[in-house]
Amino acid sequence: MSDQSTKEKIQNDLIKFMKSGEKDKVEIIRFAQSFIKQLEKDKNIELSETETIQVLKKVIKRNQESYDQFIKAGRDELAAQEKKEMDIIKSYLPEEMSEADVINLVKSSIANSKAETIKDMGKVMADIKKTNGESIDMSLVSKYVKQLLSS
Repeated sequence: MSDQSTKEKIQNDLIKFMKSGEKDKVEIIRFAQSFIKQLEKDKNIELSETETIQVLKKVIKRNQESYDQFIKAGRDELAAQEKKEMDIIKSYLPEEMSEADVINLVKSSIANSKAETIKDMGKVMADIKKTNGESIDMSLVSKYVKQLLSS
């Protein structure tokens, strides 16, 4: 990404898609933008880059849950729409770490925090979230922390 903030990039893309007549993309971006603006209004603050990314991740998680429900119900056309929305919103997120990098990070965090049992999971998770929160899938981290601390 350039030195443009995520919110600026979203706003610029919204304008670009409006000019080019891509109504579906305009709708999706406005949808994501509404979550950001709503939180800013509720908290009466300007969201930081990290907070903006967290909001986008929540939107994606919400879409993922809908996607899963539509797949279970055999509603492929609605599932495809949710998938399309997720893909567009994901394009505004920073590149996530690969699975191998996540495993290595979890291992080093376990060593650094001297975690030995599953009871120490909170320490490991907090350490990773603090240092890599926006560029890592925390559900993947959770899975590997449990796996490594249980063995």
